[in-house]
Amino acid sequence: MKLGVLGTLTIDDVEVAGILTAPKPRSVLAMLMLEPGRAVSTASLIQELWDERPPRSASTTLQTYVLQLRRMFRDVAQEVGRPQTDALVTRVPGYLLQADHTEHDLSAYENLVEQGQKFLEQGDNERAEELLSRALELWRGAPLSDVRPGPLLYPQICGLEESRLAATEMRIEANLRLGRHREVQSELTVLVGSYPLHEGIRVKHMLALFRAGRLSAALDSFHQYRHRLVTDLGLEPSPRIRGLQHAMLCFDPMADSLAILDRVASGVSH
Repeated sequence: MKLGVLGTLTIDDVEVAGILTAPKPRSVLAMLMLEPGRAVSTASLIQELWDERPPRSASTTLQTYVLQLRRMFRDVAQEVGRPQTDALVTRVPGYLLQADHTEHDLSAYENLVEQGQKFLEQGDNERAEELLSRALELWRGAPLSDVRPGPLLYPQICGLEESRLAATEMRIEANLRLGRHREVQSELTVLVGSYPLHEGIRVKHMLALFRAGRLSAALDSFHQYRHRLVTDLGLEPSPRIRGLQHAMLCFDPMADSLAILDRVASGVSH
């Protein structure tokens, strides 16, 4: 069985929203799919569905949703020609989604990111870029994009988005180390637009522009960052990113200033 959470919910590549049209059963499924092989408590499921104001019928209603999920698993197995098994079982203190012989896009993603990070730390930038690119290719959109998150799912979704951004940063870092600054300029321009106050992304944007011979654009990127930082948060840029700006201003093509610039940028990025 294949589970997908890095986008819409999918079971064996079948879109769950086409089967479970009501939002609450999808929320229960999302909670279970984020923890395959581990029991999710009834209390947690009720909290996710109704927060601090569950109805008196909450337990009975939850049991109805679980029955719908079991029926869905059977229907999907029949549709894709997979042997039917008890995918969802009752297990104290709640319910458990069986993980045996299960492919999970989130687990695959996390394993690839872990390996990619290790290669990046070891200086094997080619291998790091390959693994991190493969990890990011597993994403089909925003995580759990067809689920209406409650108090427990919302922080998990935020954590997944943060992980995706961190993996993207590492992949761009590997490309910069490989001298592919021109290839990542457009992507970085989009990222600084989406995350204007993210220092690590801003540094990589400045560095990519600088290495492409666009000193003025790199300095403009710094000034845009400083303006947003001062305007939105009342803060000045950190000494490290100001050090990168200074290194760019003082760059001497006849000296070994580029190595200094890289060291400053590495200090900001990591």
